[in-house]
Amino acid sequence: MLRNLCSFCFFVLLVLFCTDAVWAQANTWPAYPLGGEGEHAIERGPGGYFSWIKLLAIFLVYLLWVKTTDWVNQDCQKLDLPYAVWNLVVYVSFLIGFVLALSIPLFVAGYSVFALSYLIPLGVYIFQRNSIVDPHERVMTPSHIRYLAARQASKSGFEVRGEKQAAHEKGAPVVFTAKGGIEQQNQANMIAARQSPGFIPAKELIAEIVRQRGDKCMLDYTRDAVNMRYQIDGVWHEGEGQDRESGDEMLVVYKKLGNLNVDERRKRQSGQFVAEYDGVVYQCDILSQGTQTGERVILQVDRPRTDFSSLSELGMREKMQQKLKELLSKDEGMVLVSSPPANGLSTSMLHVLGLTDRYMRDFIAFQSVDAPESLAENIELTTYDVSKGETPQKVLETAMRREPNGLVASDLPNEETAKMFCQYARKDRLIITSVRAKEAVEALLRVLVMKVPAADFAPAITAVLNQRLIRRLCDECKQGYEPGPQLLKKLGIPAGRVEHLFRPPDPNEEDKVCPKCNGIGYYGRIAIFELLVVDTEIRNALMKQPKLDVLRKVSRKSGNRNLQQEGIVLVAQGITSVQELSRALKQ
Repeated sequence: MLRNLCSFCFFVLLVLFCTDAVWAQANTWPAYPLGGEGEHAIERGPGGYFSWIKLLAIFLVYLLWVKTTDWVNQDCQKLDLPYAVWNLVVYVSFLIGFVLALSIPLFVAGYSVFALSYLIPLGVYIFQRNSIVDPHERVMTPSHIRYLAARQASKSGFEVRGEKQAAHEKGAPVVFTAKGGIEQQNQANMIAARQSPGFIPAKELIAEIVRQRGDKCMLDYTRDAVNMRYQIDGVWHEGEGQDRESGDEMLVVYKKLGNLNVDERRKRQSGQFVAEYDGVVYQCDILSQGTQTGERVILQVDRPRTDFSSLSELGMREKMQQKLKELLSKDEGMVLVSSPPANGLSTSMLHVLGLTDRYMRDFIAFQSVDAPESLAENIELTTYDVSKGETPQKVLETAMRREPNGLVASDLPNEETAKMFCQYARKDRLIITSVRAKEAVEALLRVLVMKVPAADFAPAITAVLNQRLIRRLCDECKQGYEPGPQLLKKLGIPAGRVEHLFRPPDPNEEDKVCPKCNGIGYYGRIAIFELLVVDTEIRNALMKQPKLDVLRKVSRKSGNRNLQQEGIVLVAQGITSVQELSRALKQ
């Protein structure tokens, strides 16, 4: 109200100021008496020199400007936008337009300029703010205009039925689909979820997970509250908690959508449901388990995978790619691809296959029907189904009768199959398979743990590729600093080679949160690769001293670079930070 009053007073003062200026100028002119027969006498006109319709049109635009300018000011502060800048833009542009409207003789032209001086800055602001808010918070969209029209119509006593939202349609524009039961049960669960008071908060949480680029959300239920954490780029971050009552109502919705027992709070339960948000469909998993303090719930939102076109985009150096391609061009041997769990093994495996010559050489893939993996083109798929009594070794033996040049297996199913892989790798067959391991030398030991004789495995293995995901620094807010000589020495970087390293900004020093990474300092991930080329020394160590420390030492002696050395390259390039490299290697 105070802003509106001040704006109105300014308008009145402006008019009075212009009147005084005109009156002062009029006193210098010769007298022009009305009527009579003097030299300067003029006849009185009919009047009506002020068009009240035109003045009213200008005044209406002014009232709209007062209303929208007040909204811009408040909206800027709510969204943490530079309100001082936007207030100045909408104020000065309107003032210029108002002066031009009074100055241009042709009213149509002046009024058009006046209206544009009001509408253009307002439109630019609306476009800017709509680009950073969720879809349901955008203004002046077709749906928002219909909503405003319906609301005004309802105030006038008219009911607009088409614009009335059902209770479950309010909140974030998330559309749920229940799963886990037969069709009738899923429909009943969907209706029950919509009728729950926690339906709107459940939609808001899914929208928040997507907005934060989260993969998982952990809800820890205690006696009085629900603590929340988001997993973003593989790292957990604290979120805003809720009271226990609201959290329970929201959990009822998720359990109904996943066809779980709402009343069971102790036993382990798991289910699935679907959420569609902003035109993207997300497969969601819910896992609940009772704890000593209450219950722990994990919501996993399967985000669409980022499409990488090459190993270079994943983070592999060109020199390493050439060496790996050379190893994959051999007629025999075994290449292991490895990584810790949830570190992009499937994606890297797919691009490793892309380095093979699948058009001049015959490759077959060997997989279980229960664990399908993506394949590069021109690779024939062979599957086995344990539920039908098929064994991996029998199916593999049949497939190898076709005498392919190469065999691709997403894993090592069992001891017998692993032994067969080693035998084929020594008989003019290239074997490409994968294991879960934290480093390349550990991948070698993982095969031996399966009771594969070292005498069979050591001659067969030719190389091990290991990778680990690490977070990228946000390009918008990362800060450079000059590293000290001790840090450079610790990293093994020669003095003078690198002038600046980079790190995320200190959250206590930043006045404004980075809109790209939401203040985390990291955005997205990249892989660190190490390529271990197996030579005679490593083979001897495998057969005589298959220990982790021994294999590490022999690998370094053979000239292989480990994950830490490869990660330091990314630090020197400004892609990641020293702190992030340390965190990733400790996993």
